[in-house]
Amino acid sequence: MVQAFLAAAHDGRFEQLLQVLHPEVKFTVHTPNGTFVTLGATEVATRARVAGSAARGHTATVNGRPGVISWSEDGLPLSLLAFTVSDGHITEITAVVDPAKLALMDLPDPV
Repeated sequence: MVQAFLAAAHDGRFEQLLQVLHPEVKFTVHTPNGTFVTLGATEVATRARVAGSAARGHTATVNGRPGVISWSEDGLPLSLLAFTVSDGHITEITAVVDPAKLALMDLPDPV
């Protein structure tokens, strides 16, 4: 489910995004400017570019949830995504793109 979401987000395939997202999905993004929440499959699918860029990252387990971590070429973490999947749909996505928050996390080394 997560890989299908990332591929569709990366390629901008709106209809495929809607197929994997729960109608009431919650997308929370932690940025340097604050935390932003988007609710609903249509709204999340239109903002999925943030997640699509993570498709170049590496899969990881984030607090017991499937996730993706992306690093810069110099080894600094760029983004972290964590997904909740239930009944064949993504019900929640949490993204962290705030460098200060990423620096405080115990992340694996880049692969």
